[in-house]
Amino acid sequence: MVKREKANYMIQSVSHAIDVLEELCQAGGEVGVTELSKRLKLHKNNVFRLLATLELRGYVEQNAQTEDYRLGVKSLELGQSYLMQNSLVQRATPVLRVLSADIGETASLAVLQNGIVQYPISIESKRPVKVSPRVGISFNAKESVVGRLLTAQLPDSVLAEILVGNSPQDAAIKNQLNELRSNGQIVDRGAVEADVVTICQVVRGNGGAVIGALEVLAPQYRAKIESIVPTIEEAAEKLSASLGGAKGSLARSIDREVVTAGQAA
Repeated sequence: MVKREKANYMIQSVSHAIDVLEELCQAGGEVGVTELSKRLKLHKNNVFRLLATLELRGYVEQNAQTEDYRLGVKSLELGQSYLMQNSLVQRATPVLRVLSADIGETASLAVLQNGIVQYPISIESKRPVKVSPRVGISFNAKESVVGRLLTAQLPDSVLAEILVGNSPQDAAIKNQLNELRSNGQIVDRGAVEADVVTICQVVRGNGGAVIGALEVLAPQYRAKIESIVPTIEEAAEKLSASLGGAKGSLARSIDREVVTAGQAA
């Protein structure tokens, strides 16, 4: 039997309903039917019916005064259930708390899915001046530091399709591919995100498969890369071991040259 791509099974109405939820998630406030229709490029009647269905199920709420919409409490329940059910998040949370406390900076777990970097958990630095946690944020993988690191770990056949273009982001990954794979690490000194030093280390599971990455964000003026790097390596090693990765599976080199991303961004 020929295995079909999952995209062939997609139900358009369900996809549109998820589009509505994602748009409300990213909106940062309430949004009306007309505005949602413009953003999603869907007919107003379709958007209204989707919102009515989602409202009846508790996933969106309508402001009685403005008649605009926002996410409902059932959306919160979904997120909370994900955090409780996901073993990666459960194992990563204490590791991230220790990592953030040890270095005094914001630390997150990043995962790659369909070309998008997502953050299941992010621990905020307790310092007055800090980089904000990655809560409820997603990025195009090619446009983020950790996304480039995780993209580089994909199989050659998949990577070839992703990097088929000649954009500066594609070039940045291609130019660093061997280093990103051998070190499983990337450091960006404000090239991709201005005034922010980003340090990332892959996390491995059974069979050495890359399942995500730890990310540390620090203001560029105070980032002490030489002390953060071994700390994040140790944290990633600990998390990898708890997930079934072999001890010492993270690539290391005594004279390792730290990889710097974003020069072609």
